[in-house]
Amino acid sequence: MKAGLAELVRHRLRLRARPGDLLRTLARAGELDTSVLVCLAGRWAGQAPLICWNPVRTVTDPRLLGKVGEFGGVGGFGEVGGRGADELTGAAPDAVGGGWFGWWSYDGPSWFGLFEQVLRRDSDGDWWLESIADGPARGLDEQAAVIERIGDTATPPVLQPPVISGLTSTPRQRHLAAVEQAIAAIRAGQLYQANVCARFEGRLTGSPVELFATGLDRLAPDYAAFVQTPARTVVSFSPELFLRREGDQVRTAPIKGTRRRLGTAADADQLMARDLAHSAKDRAENVMIVDLMRNDLSRVCLPGSVDTPTLLSVRPGPGVWHLVSEVTGRLSPDATDSDLLSACFPPGSVTGAPKIRAQQLIEDLEGAGRGVFTGAIGYLSPLPAQPAAGRPGRAEFNVAIRTFEISGDRIELGVGGGITADSAPMQEWQECLVKAAPLLALGGATVDGDRPLPAPAVVRAEDGVIETMLAVDGRIVALADHLARLQSSCLELYRIRLPAELPRQLHQAVAGGAGRRRVRLRFGPGLRHPEIDVAPAPEAGAGVALHCHAGRSGNWRHKWADREWLTGLERAGSWPLFTEPGPDGAELALETSRSNLAVICRDGVLRTPVLAENVLPGITRRRLLDAALDRGWPVLLGPVLLSEVRDARLVLSLSSIRGAAVVESLDGNRLDVDTALLAELSGWLG
Repeated sequence: MKAGLAELVRHRLRLRARPGDLLRTLARAGELDTSVLVCLAGRWAGQAPLICWNPVRTVTDPRLLGKVGEFGGVGGFGEVGGRGADELTGAAPDAVGGGWFGWWSYDGPSWFGLFEQVLRRDSDGDWWLESIADGPARGLDEQAAVIERIGDTATPPVLQPPVISGLTSTPRQRHLAAVEQAIAAIRAGQLYQANVCARFEGRLTGSPVELFATGLDRLAPDYAAFVQTPARTVVSFSPELFLRREGDQVRTAPIKGTRRRLGTAADADQLMARDLAHSAKDRAENVMIVDLMRNDLSRVCLPGSVDTPTLLSVRPGPGVWHLVSEVTGRLSPDATDSDLLSACFPPGSVTGAPKIRAQQLIEDLEGAGRGVFTGAIGYLSPLPAQPAAGRPGRAEFNVAIRTFEISGDRIELGVGGGITADSAPMQEWQECLVKAAPLLALGGATVDGDRPLPAPAVVRAEDGVIETMLAVDGRIVALADHLARLQSSCLELYRIRLPAELPRQLHQAVAGGAGRRRVRLRFGPGLRHPEIDVAPAPEAGAGVALHCHAGRSGNWRHKWADREWLTGLERAGSWPLFTEPGPDGAELALETSRSNLAVICRDGVLRTPVLAENVLPGITRRRLLDAALDRGWPVLLGPVLLSEVRDARLVLSLSSIRGAAVVESLDGNRLDVDTALLAELSGWLG
């Protein structure tokens, strides 16, 4: 055989084992060095599971893959295993043969190993041991015999079952605040979308191999990946394809948009799928990322070749429905696999748009590195290399979501979601929990609060929800924001949409009116048309007195039409300020029966409670925060101590009708009022 000629050698094994079972067997085999062990299962390589072990070389910087000598030339490999292959012979259309397998971290160290051989299961269920060698592969037959002998077990013994304990997570309040800060940045025009993530951490006892094998059986993910190295093990149950290159054809399939699956109730499950398919928010979110990925691919693909063959398809995933699109292109002749990966990394679906600004915001909001999570896991192979394939070689990577990272006995899991201008922070937090739940359940762990709280027992939810708006001289203030909030509540609570003609009806209801008027809009189950009521509005600027009321349960982030219980707590000239105990026992202030609360502390920081289940996402609150952030005012979203309310420079009651009204007293005690500051902040709202 002439020098520089490499040949694909394949050996069919007498094995019919499932990928998880064969991985279990190899992991415990003393005859093989499996301290480094890789398995890809699902849709990889034309739905052909791959297993490899004992790499001949490793790198920790994926940007070096195109520079270390093994890449370039045939199929991305100038040298296969350092042997200088200029041409590959004997290739089969479905073979993989070997290549670089590993992960590219979003941040932190990456890892890739060069494997000269790989186990691959074909569509008939047969396993093949494939290798690329410069001449006959010495020892391949012997190694195949070893694998057949140790793998000749119908059902291998289960390794130590995985148990996840001591589970902690990103604090809910912190994640809610991060989501709201992302919304503020989007409303300010800094970007269109950002992906904000939370992390779970715990202790793993048992085998990571067993964790992966169990997940393959239970979840059946499309792009599952197991990469075990001496320092770290990555266990991924990703549903998302980041990049696939076969010949010069490139494909990406971004996921944006998620709904919980209801597997025990078929009709309800399909309702969730239809709701996702028709969600304006999720569709817009997906299309934005499609545009971003089209732009990324256009940097390395032939002009005019980038296309979107599939847009907004609803597909099932582990415990969820996903909204998936596909973008394709033809790679330019002078572009390498390294060029392709670099042009598109990190994946747009887990960053945002524009990507660079989204990454900057992610760093500011999340406060900790993501590691492998939201990076990419996959492989690059020099096969297929036959002339009919065009450009030789294959590259395939998932988006590293639904992914565990294991170091020693510590296990981490990241989850997140795309944030847009009309995102609801609590819904985004619940989406994180929905995504995490089936993964953590593999280790017997559970997450709390993955379902929204029910309506308060003191309200009649069937009466629907309301919006109370201010009209000034025939124009409704912040109408789009009010309708977006009402639409969000109606969809979440009742699965109904606002009539398309509603904005026109509201304009007609206030047309020609002079001065200030209150507009109340009610909609809900049993109403064919929204009810619109217009009445004189109280004058703005009047001071407010509050009295504390401890204890309130249920979901209060919707503006319930039944207000009997709330008004029953009001006194002559005084509204209730709802409070709850904090984690350390200190009393926290939430909101009043008619308004949100904002506090300007002695240090000049504007504080307001974060938007949890017990705080209404007020329109005037949002307008005040937008104005404050536009002016560079210090803002802190999070718990507000009752003691901070009593000691503040200024306390504001924020509502659509009264605007920013000063709180003059609490429980009969006068509060300080910084009149100059009050005038400044009131001026922000016009």
